[in-house]
Amino acid sequence: MLEVRDLHAYYGKSHIIQGVNLNVGAGEIVSLLGRNGVGRSTTLKAITGEVEPEGTIIFKGEPIAGRKMHEIARRGIGYVPENRNIFPTLTVRQNLIL
Repeated sequence: MLEVRDLHAYYGKSHIIQGVNLNVGAGEIVSLLGRNGVGRSTTLKAITGEVEPEGTIIFKGEPIAGRKMHEIARRGIGYVPENRNIFPTLTVRQNLIL
């Protein structure tokens, strides 16, 4: 369902993530673990198009690397950073739908 191969991302000249590989099958739940500053959020931002990625990202058989965030979101991939209560009175599901 989601395949990430040799993913790289930069902030300016800083090479933040280097050669990340990830495969997520339909129905799987996956966690990215690690200390602060190791690139978990940047990896997710690269997959969702918030940070420009280098490498291959395939979702449901379709390449999505380099597409605009709204195009990737329409295909069903999104990222909600932690501690960001967009609408605190709504459920997680309701916030994600928005």
